[in-house]
This record gives sequence, C-alpha cells and structure tokens, in this order.
Amino acid sequence: MLIFLQSKIQPIRAVLSVVCLIVSSYATNAYAEISDMRADLKSVNEQIFRALTVRGELTGDVPDAEVIKELRVFIATLPEDQVAKALVDAEHGLASLEKEIAILKASPSLSDDANGREVEALRSEFYDVYSKCSNTFNKYKKISLIFKSSPCSEYEERVEARIWNVDTPQKKIEAYQEGIATLTKIMTQMAELDTTELGRMYEKIKSFNAQHKKLGVLLAKRENLKSDISAILENMDEYQSKAESYMANASLNCAAEPVDFDCGNRCQQRVKDPIFGTYRNEPDMRCLKKCNFQEQQAIADLNEKIDDCIDDRDWAKEKLEGIESDYDSERARGLALSREHNQINDDLKLLLDRNKNAVGELDSFLAQLPPEIFNTMSNEFSAYGLNSMSYRTD
Repeated sequence: MLIFLQSKIQPIRAVLSVVCLIVSSYATNAYAEISDMRADLKSVNEQIFRALTVRGELTGDVPDAEVIKELRVFIATLPEDQVAKALVDAEHGLASLEKEIAILKASPSLSDDANGREVEALRSEFYDVYSKCSNTFNKYKKISLIFKSSPCSEYEERVEARIWNVDTPQKKIEAYQEGIATLTKIMTQMAELDTTELGRMYEKIKSFNAQHKKLGVLLAKRENLKSDISAILENMDEYQSKAESYMANASLNCAAEPVDFDCGNRCQQRVKDPIFGTYRNEPDMRCLKKCNFQEQQAIADLNEKIDDCIDDRDWAKEKLEGIESDYDSERARGLALSREHNQINDDLKLLLDRNKNAVGELDSFLAQLPPEIFNTMSNEFSAYGLNSMSYRTD
C-alpha cells in the first residue's frame, strides 16, 4: 500500500515526492500493450489527485498544484519497463486512499472534541510508524523471498478493518494504540532478524517440503506396486492350477501290448488221411479268415487309441510348456517389481528419517519468530507447517 496515502499531517508536497520515489523504484517486464497500460496509469493517478483534493478538504491539507503538475510530467515520461508495476501500486494506493476518505467522512465530528483530536493524533502516529516499518521491510532485500507480503502492510490492513468496524472514539483510540505498539514490535523484530540464518532455514524448509512431496509420490508408487505384485501372485497361482490340470495328460504312457489273436493255432481242424487212415491238423480257412479279420480290426483300433493318446499327450505338453513360460515370465516380472518395492521402502525410510530430523531443528528456529511475522511468511513456510504435523505425531 502506498505510504503517502496514510499520514494526515504530512505536507502534500512531501507525500507526492514519496510517490515519485516509490514509482521510480519499480522495474518489471514491459507489457505488450504498453500504451494502454500507460493510459490506465494516467487515469488512476488523476483519480488519486482528485481523491487527495477530497482528503484535503476533510483534513485541511490541500494538495500542492505545482507538485501535482511535476508528478504528471514524471508519470508521462516513466520508462516502459516501470509502467506495469507503477500501475499496480497506484491502484493499491487509490483503494487505500478511498478507504481513508470513507473513514474520515464517517467520523466528521472527531476533530471537534478532545477524543477526536486524540484519534487524529494517534492515527498520524500510527501511519508514521507504518511508514518506518515498511521502510525497514524494504531495506532487507533477502527477506523478499521469505515473505509473501510485508508484515507491516498485513497488520495495517487489519487495523484499518478494525477502525472501520468500530463506532466510538474510545474504541478507535484503543485500536490505534494497540496498532502502534504492534507495528513498532514488528519493525523491531524485522530489524533484528538474522537474514542469513533465515535464508538458510528457508532453503531447508523448501528442501523439507520437496522431500515430503517426494514421499507422497513414493508412497503412492509403493501402493501401486503392492497391487501389481498381488495381481502377479494371483496369476502365478492360476498358472499353477492350470498346469496341474495338464500334468496328468502330459505324462500319459501311450505304449500298449501288441495284438495277437494266434489265428494259426486257433483255426485248426482234424482231418483223416484217406490212404493211411491217420489224422492230421489242417488250417480251417473259414475260421482263419474270420480270425485274421478280427485281429486286423483290433490292431487298427489299438493304433487309433495310441495315436489319440499321443495327440492328447503332445497337446498337454504344449499347453504345459506355454503355461510354464507364462509362469516364468510373470515370476520374473514379480521379482523385478519386488526389488523395486524394496528399493522404494529403503528410499522412504531414508526420506522419513531425514525429514524427522529436520522437524526438530526447523521447529526450534521458527518458534523464535513472532506470530505477526510468521503469519505473513511465504507459502513454503505454510506448507511446512502442514507437512510437519505428520512427523510430530508419529
């Protein structure tokens, strides 16, 4: 928030001079549409000049026309790389000035009695301290990475909101008195900060948060690995069950006893020799023909059964080989995932131990920071506050 908008008793020429110094201190990247940006800046500053006139009418501190003229020239010739930041600052300042005017209009009778004069005096003192506090904050450039905003501005906005919501001079006096004491405390605390040590702790907290984030990634990955390994074990059990169903056929013995109907002996008949009157055995052709047919049919049936058996055995063996190949492949994949799971466990333990050790050191350091300062620190510090809870409760 612009400092020049805060103090009622400061001369307007000095206030506008501060504006020049603040605007000239900014250097940012130029926007593509710089001409539009410059026009917006001119418009906002004209609104500020008009608001200063209104404020002057309420406080008796009328703007210096010559200084305003000089400021218009300064803004018109502002380098392009400074226009964007100057516009942001001007808009912020205008909002603050409008709020101040609203407060002044809401309390027209304050200057008519002793309480009113005391409020005005305290208000002037408050913004004088605020100005010094802001200067102290801006003096330490290294802190800019550590704070998301000035503790002075953060607290000043709280006091403004409090003043806006109270309706008696006494409450305003109490608010300003408390605000002066707290701003003075904040200013002193910032001046006493060891920025080198604070910077070191900031980097350490960034490292802690990065490792905490990595822990989350590793934990999620480990859970995924557990799920994958569990699925692999189920697949291996299924392969084992399938293999058992093929093992019996794969080990079939397809050998068989040869078929021999002994037709030569079975198909004999006794015949009497008409000359000598003796008996001899001769083949019974009808029997022999029938027996030989039956024997050939039995051989064909047996060969067919053997062929079927061999086909079933070969098919089962082929299936079993495929299952064993899938089983070995799944087992190898499971072992690889298991090794990765074990490595993640090792990494998790290392990171957990490292962050647990860091919590004590970081907490001890941050405990020394006053709440008014800690509450305005960057998101890295806020994230640490949340992340470290899990380590404190382990």
